[in-house]
Parts: sequence; structure tokens; C-alpha cells
Amino acid sequence: MSFTKIKQKLKEFTINAGTDPSINTNEQLKEIERNIGNQLPSDYKDFLKGYGGCYLESKKTTDEIEYDVCYKPIEKDPWMGQEDDTQLIESFYGLANDHNSLQEAINTYSDRFPRNIIPIASSAGGNEISMDIDNEKILFWDHELSHPDKDFFLIANSFEEFILSLVDEPIETDDNDSDVEIEVLDNDFAKLLFGKDN
Repeated sequence: MSFTKIKQKLKEFTINAGTDPSINTNEQLKEIERNIGNQLPSDYKDFLKGYGGCYLESKKTTDEIEYDVCYKPIEKDPWMGQEDDTQLIESFYGLANDHNSLQEAINTYSDRFPRNIIPIASSAGGNEISMDIDNEKILFWDHELSHPDKDFFLIANSFEEFILSLVDEPIETDDNDSDVEIEVLDNDFAKLLFGKDN
């Protein structure tokens, strides 16, 4: 796997990276690999070295329209609506010893995930984006375990495929809210409620 395509794709977004120059990334990665008893994919390791724990923001956001950074999964998860074909990504875990620490996330979910699966990023609603380190597949973990026989849903067949699936999605706003308010204030009940005569 080449890291070049990942770097190219990430240029489409604003990256708020929490890299800490005092951290020896190679040592940190070796320690994580020792702890999980397995090697991480090389492109994912390059990502961790280059970007650490980061948030991605859309460059398309304007005063009129706000965008989220989302991914297109292979398999829909239970949190996606009937019409949805994308899911929100919140932030990636990194190597710094902060709230976005990959090692901390691995420790947190070690008793809930199989040994070969580690969390790599957070998704909306307390769900996790994770990686099966045996086959490098990227998975969505449903924290409510709404499907007793299935906790994980396939997002992508590799880390590269996952990053290449990232897209800007406009955040839907409900423009009808103000219309409803005007209607309510305009009806007889509102006039009675606020004591206004015709």
C-alpha cells in the first residue's frame, strides 16, 4: 500500500492535527504493536506519524452552507437512515498522550472488542471506526449493539480505501422551523395565549 494516494486525498480537507514534536513516533508505534501483539499496516503507521490525532474539516464550508467530512461505507450501519449513503467521522486517534490517544482508545475498548480489532477513529453518537489488524479491514462498531449477532459493519477493505471514500456532505438544516413559528404566532390560539386582540 502506498501512502501517496492517502496524502493526496487528505489535501481536500483542512486537517487539525494534534501532533506532539516531543513524542518519538517510532517508539510509540513499536510500543502499540507490542501491546496488541501484531503489526499495524504501513500506510496507517505513516498516517499516524504524519497527522497524529486529527480532526478533518471541509474546505467547502461557507457562511451559507456548512459541510461535514463523512465516509461512504460498503455496508450500511444501523445508525444510517434509509436514504443515507454516508456516515460522519469525528476524529482520528493519534500518538500523543491526550484525549485522542490511540493507546488509550485501545485500552478503553480492549474488553469489548476482539483482540484483533482496534479503534482508530470516533464516529457520531459514541460509535467507533475500527480496524481488524489481521486483514486490515475498516469496520464500524455499534456501541449500542443493536444487532446481538453483529457488532461490526464493513466500511472498507483497507485503510487506503477508507480514506479515499471520504467526502464533503452538506449539513442539512430544517428551514421549516421559522415557518412553523410564524404559523403558530399567527393563529387564534397564539393570539389568546399572548392576549392580543385583532
